[in-house]
Amino acid sequence: MLLGGHISTSGGVSLSPERASVFGFRTFQIFSKNQMQWKSKPLDPNEIEKFQAEVKERSQHGIMVHASYLLNLGTSKRDLRAKVEAGFEEEIRRTDQLGISYLVIHPGSSFDSEPNIAIKNITEILNQAISEEQKCIILLENSAGQGNTVGRTFEELSEIIEGVEMKDRIGVCMDTCHAWAAGYDIKTEAGYNETMDHFNSIIGLNKLYGFHLNDSKNGKGDRLDRHEQIGKGRIGDEGFANFVNDKRLRSKSFVFETPLGEAGYSGDLDHLRKVLRSD
Repeated sequence: MLLGGHISTSGGVSLSPERASVFGFRTFQIFSKNQMQWKSKPLDPNEIEKFQAEVKERSQHGIMVHASYLLNLGTSKRDLRAKVEAGFEEEIRRTDQLGISYLVIHPGSSFDSEPNIAIKNITEILNQAISEEQKCIILLENSAGQGNTVGRTFEELSEIIEGVEMKDRIGVCMDTCHAWAAGYDIKTEAGYNETMDHFNSIIGLNKLYGFHLNDSKNGKGDRLDRHEQIGKGRIGDEGFANFVNDKRLRSKSFVFETPLGEAGYSGDLDHLRKVLRSD
């Protein structure tokens, strides 16, 4: 498996590859800036060079940047939309500067518009921001369906992707907690197979580039985004056994986003090792 976790960039982004390697991670995810602030300092060229050298030395790949939580691509508010457009384009630039493969972003919310208008806004911003020079692939993260968030169903994600002109620069990152909260049965083997077959028919597994591995504190279909450590929530070891033993997914990036962060990854790994078959 191409397995990793969300890693701190405290002290400099160049330190994150080594932090990931402590767990034996072959990939990882970072924020390239403060995820709760609009403004950001430009990336230091020396930090970029060190980061890329550290990644190369450790043969890490399929790395993700998670975009700021402030970026609601679905907004219809003109003043906010201008900030979102600029912020999203900056996230793309920073991801490319670091040489990172994927930029994960929440599609957004329709709190100030109808869902169909929010989807239209999302595709418009994606088409404005994505360029031929861009190297990273934008990954839309499925939502738990909490509040007015867009992207709860595979159909909504597909509608956004269909509206994107440069389809080689767009894909999906599936969050396991969000899928469960949205009502997809990924716990039982039969439910998992049905879910993945449905995803393949609506979007296509070729568009599924990565996963956020998170257990869930709440029940299936509750639409609550409450992450839990692997094997300690309602999805449980049974559910994660489906993902780690699916040979179709071996080239995809799997990243922990569990509540304890780096302090809990050893326990998360223990649960995956317990259910990983050797065949």
